[in-house]
Amino acid sequence: MQTLAVPELIDVPAPHRQRVLRHWRRMALALLAAGACLAGWQLARPLLAAQLAAAMTPAQEVRLGQGMLRELDIHTLQPSRLPLPQQQRLAGAFASLQAPHEGAPPHRLLFRSGHARAVAFALPSGDIIVDDALVQALPDDAAVLAVLAHELGHLQRRHMLKRLVQEALLPAAAGMVSGDMDWLVARSAALAPQLAWAQQAEVEADAYAADLLEHNGLALRSLQEAPQALHAQDGMHHPHLALHPLSGERLAQLRERAAR
Repeated sequence: MQTLAVPELIDVPAPHRQRVLRHWRRMALALLAAGACLAGWQLARPLLAAQLAAAMTPAQEVRLGQGMLRELDIHTLQPSRLPLPQQQRLAGAFASLQAPHEGAPPHRLLFRSGHARAVAFALPSGDIIVDDALVQALPDDAAVLAVLAHELGHLQRRHMLKRLVQEALLPAAAGMVSGDMDWLVARSAALAPQLAWAQQAEVEADAYAADLLEHNGLALRSLQEAPQALHAQDGMHHPHLALHPLSGERLAQLRERAAR
């Protein structure tokens, strides 16, 4: 009958065996320390990103956003194909909205086409980009205004800036110090159209959008109907909902706010 081999370490002389065991203990401690550092870094990143984003000047935000728009227009986006009267009607309706009590950041609505995803997103410069495909997928102007109000909420809370800084923390810090933001601009332009938002960011943007619509006497049901209309088409696989998840909690909060 074949027996199990005795571990070779048993045959090693005692002094050497102790050295081997100490070596493995040090390796284990080093791995534990590395794991703790990594966990601490993951916890600290959002806080560091928020502080760094808060330290960014308005001029730097505008420069970053304008650079991103330039990159997107060169490599990704194309001019809108929506009829000009439709663009003017939507832009006029959005521009006519009066800011709620907390104010509104400077912003500009831009229509674009050619993006692979039917989405809308706001750049740190205040440019809110909406893809033709998203406008065409929504049932009416009220739903489009609800989506734009939601994006303005992201802009008001500076969600895009904080997220971009978090994704490229060290280059962002280096760019702020050196003034050379070219790498951050290119990286951010690639990330912006595909960033999925956390639940908390969505709730905050919804709350601002509700305040904006309510302040202007508009029905809040469009905040529910817009994502539900997209969900009815493609479920959670719709590109816009993939970035702006319609969780049960979020939908319940929208219904509660609309019922007030």
